[in-house]
Amino acid sequence: MSALPSYRLRAVHLTAVWAYAVSQPIFALLQGNPEFLVVRGATRSEVIAFALLLTLAPPLAAVLCEWLVSRVSRRAGDVLHLVFLGAFFVPLGMLILKKVGVDSAAIVLVAATFAMGVVAAYVRWRQVRLLFTLSVSLAVIGLVLFVARAPLVTDDVAGAQVEVPRKTPVVVLLLDEFPATSLATPAGDIDSVRYPNFARLARTATWYPRATTVHESTTSAVPAILTGKLPSGRGLPTLAHHPENLFTLLGESYRLRVTESVSYLCPKRYCPRPREPIQRRLRGLFSDVNVAFLHLVLPSSLKGNLPLLDDRWGDFTKERILAAGDQEELFEAARERPLSRPQEFDSFLGGISQKESSGTLHFLHLLLPHTPWSFFPSGRSYGEAQLPVGLAPGVFWSDRPWLIRQAFQRHLLQVGYTDTLVGQLLGRLERSGLYEEALIVVVADQGVSFVAGGKSRNVSEENIADIAPVPLFIKFPQQTTRRVDSRAVRTIDILPTIADVLDVRLPWSVDGQSLLESWDGPTSVAVGKVDGTFVRASRSEMDRGMEATLRRKAVFGTTWNSLLTTGLPRHLVGLEVASLAAPATAGARVDFDDEELFTSIDMSSGFVPARITGTIDGAEIGSDLPLVIAVNGRIAAPTRSFRIEGKQRFSALVSETAFRDGLNRVELFSVEGVGSALRLTRFGRNGVAHQP
Repeated sequence: MSALPSYRLRAVHLTAVWAYAVSQPIFALLQGNPEFLVVRGATRSEVIAFALLLTLAPPLAAVLCEWLVSRVSRRAGDVLHLVFLGAFFVPLGMLILKKVGVDSAAIVLVAATFAMGVVAAYVRWRQVRLLFTLSVSLAVIGLVLFVARAPLVTDDVAGAQVEVPRKTPVVVLLLDEFPATSLATPAGDIDSVRYPNFARLARTATWYPRATTVHESTTSAVPAILTGKLPSGRGLPTLAHHPENLFTLLGESYRLRVTESVSYLCPKRYCPRPREPIQRRLRGLFSDVNVAFLHLVLPSSLKGNLPLLDDRWGDFTKERILAAGDQEELFEAARERPLSRPQEFDSFLGGISQKESSGTLHFLHLLLPHTPWSFFPSGRSYGEAQLPVGLAPGVFWSDRPWLIRQAFQRHLLQVGYTDTLVGQLLGRLERSGLYEEALIVVVADQGVSFVAGGKSRNVSEENIADIAPVPLFIKFPQQTTRRVDSRAVRTIDILPTIADVLDVRLPWSVDGQSLLESWDGPTSVAVGKVDGTFVRASRSEMDRGMEATLRRKAVFGTTWNSLLTTGLPRHLVGLEVASLAAPATAGARVDFDDEELFTSIDMSSGFVPARITGTIDGAEIGSDLPLVIAVNGRIAAPTRSFRIEGKQRFSALVSETAFRDGLNRVELFSVEGVGSALRLTRFGRNGVAHQP
């Protein structure tokens, strides 16, 4: 082996290789998706710390390790340097192969071979080592440019100097990922059976059943609501990009109680935000960046165990229950994960006090009924924050209608929970004496679509009737009767309407119009896309699309029980399985995921493991086989088998009422025959047949 360079040069070489393979691709990823930093409220010091740690920590740690090993054996230290060098090169080789279109598990082996060749050249030729030394300058330039260009949210501006004649209390509840059709009956009215509190609000408010959003992305749709302006370009949801907004309009005249979830439009002088210690913030950022980078370099076949990336911009590793150290940790992880949104809402409610002497704006952007779907309408969580199997990483649903129907089912249940929270808000406003005189706005930023093989969130001609229409309710001051306004209003009309109610003259131009004025609205719907283009549809096309969605939703019936047992013959719901069960299928067995959760349920805890998933192996049963889940000896929910990543899987959501305190028995059966000839066949567990 040729003499290797000094430890100082080794650090330079490893830093250069690491930069090309890891840190620079991550910087490029973040620069291409600036919302990733914006929604975290990244400060300059945080970005600098992140960039320095990402660029320098791994190579310096590797050199330190080499130096320590060399104290025992210099040759071993040299070998370790070459191992680190090759290991740092592997992701670079994988990135190159993916860019040229190679997407198979073989790229790991090819990349490793490539790395070995580079290491051999490094050992043999001084010129290669010199090239490594010189190329570190590009790593330094990349780091400096990233820090200089990173979007920050440290901006602060003074509020508009406007007169606000009326100090009417204003309450704005902004919901997320909520198509208008989710609230509607097949006849197009509000479903008062499943959503009694939205119906209650509508009895003394104005409902706009044809309201639409103006953009597919939350980070553009929310600023459009708050500014009254159509999105332009790739503007970020920050005060620097949107200084003229609801908060700067009222900041000098109103008390602002504002909770923004993905935007930073309220100046810090009016809306100070508590911040976690920088160590915790950096730890979360590195965790999420790690997941995003693995999605970038790994072939599709090796991504099965990765948390899914979605439009939540973070907390990816919380998307599923990872291997817990013991059963207690497993329970704790399942129970605690979904709690942040209810806690946020409780804090919002707590700030609504008795009749206020001066004007107050209460604003909450609540990420509900947005994924992760975790709640029953009662507020009890089933703890499974993971996106449903069937939603491919990206924007497309799979072509499995059964799985998409189950996703739709979970969404509607979470709409039910959102309805429960709306009821709590109405109750608090009534008890505080604010309801009658307040201006109350309940709206969503955009919708979501549930069509097998279609796009879930990215708007298209096929799904615009699911993405564009959003719930919009405005309870004007002193309004006591229901009004239905069928004009083609848009979410950008909300800010001008608030200004009109408060008798404020807007000091800047807006694209929206006050809903107190008389006008018909646009004759067509246009929804902006992230790439700057628009998807358009006529009102008649929108109406037909919404009617089609309502027909698809009709399969769930009219009650929560019918929704949870959709696909199960009515006479089987709640039936004891003992009289129908046959011996276990020879060779086939079922492994329930997180089976420990069934062993000691506490119904008072607010958590029940009602989303039941698992694997069937030992025998080929085929895809789309009708199955049923039984809980404590009674049929509780239907499901079907499907194959994904080479495994036979199933997934079902069971009513919370099927469980009891303590130990619960959960079983899986296949369904054979119909009517009086129907028989259930129990699957064994872990290779052991469980007889009736």
